[in-house]
Amino acid sequence: MEANGRKQPNPRPTLKTIADLCGLGVPSVSRALNDSPEIGEETKRRVRQIAQEVGYVPDRAGIRLRTGQTFMINLVFRVSADDQMSRLIPSIARALLSTGFQITITPALSYEEGLQAIRQVVEGRMADALIFNETQIDDPRTAYLLERSLPFATHGRSKLSHLHPYYDFDNGDFASKAAQVLHRCGRRCLALLGPPHDRHYGLDTFLKAREAAAELDLDFCEIEGVYSSDALGNLQAAASAFLARHPNCDGFVCLSDAAALAVTSALTRAGREIGKDVEVIVKGSRLYLGMVHPAIIVIEEDSRRGAAFLSRAVLQAIRSPEEPPMQEVELPDFSSYL
Repeated sequence: MEANGRKQPNPRPTLKTIADLCGLGVPSVSRALNDSPEIGEETKRRVRQIAQEVGYVPDRAGIRLRTGQTFMINLVFRVSADDQMSRLIPSIARALLSTGFQITITPALSYEEGLQAIRQVVEGRMADALIFNETQIDDPRTAYLLERSLPFATHGRSKLSHLHPYYDFDNGDFASKAAQVLHRCGRRCLALLGPPHDRHYGLDTFLKAREAAAELDLDFCEIEGVYSSDALGNLQAAASAFLARHPNCDGFVCLSDAAALAVTSALTRAGREIGKDVEVIVKGSRLYLGMVHPAIIVIEEDSRRGAAFLSRAVLQAIRSPEEPPMQEVELPDFSSYL
């Protein structure tokens, strides 16, 4: 149709457009697009396919007016040198792709910025739920969100984690088993380059590494002045200084790709050969670090599994707040080495 000599745009597709094409009612289409458990998977797939074909885009302003929901989940992620977060964010986006929820990402350079961002989201009613990382043992973000009753999930645990959804990797078990591998390889000294001790996984890593080293009669020490999430240049300088003071240390346990890169660089400069006179064990990316040195022992955290779990957990917290919070701890897989 034309008016004043100009072609009129096609009307924007609505839920009724999809309903007419599917032969379903508008409420059923809405529930299918929002991943309701009341709708069968085949029906959901057909509705989503038709919605994509006609170019349906939800009117989120209208949805918010009708339901009070934004259908947004905000990720407040602290920026660090740890590449784990760069793998987790797209995995969460993929896991939520067919649920009717979209994500927004708020990077934070500090815990203070992260708490401020969370307050803005809550007070501005900008999202239905949040996911955040780098969880501290005494984390003000968890206390604030529990007080405000906004659904959330955390990557990592705090002292209040029994009250909310979380996903975590058992870094203490990783440290214990890493010590066992070093002992089996005939190493005598365990040097740890791990996270800060104000985080559950950092303190657990330190305590379990020290405990396992004592049980196995290994010398134990931490690389001083830095943590595994620090900038690569600082990690490299600290690793080189450590090797100058401890030239005979022969076992390094690292909790990030950047930490492993720094230690590997320092060892290479010192004329040490990984896999022959020294071992490096890291929680990180096998693909990435395998290209750096094939003898680095890499244990991976399953980012996709974690992202899928956090997505399901936060959706349950939104839809069924009366249910117990979903919680999971992933165990490291050392089966190839022990």
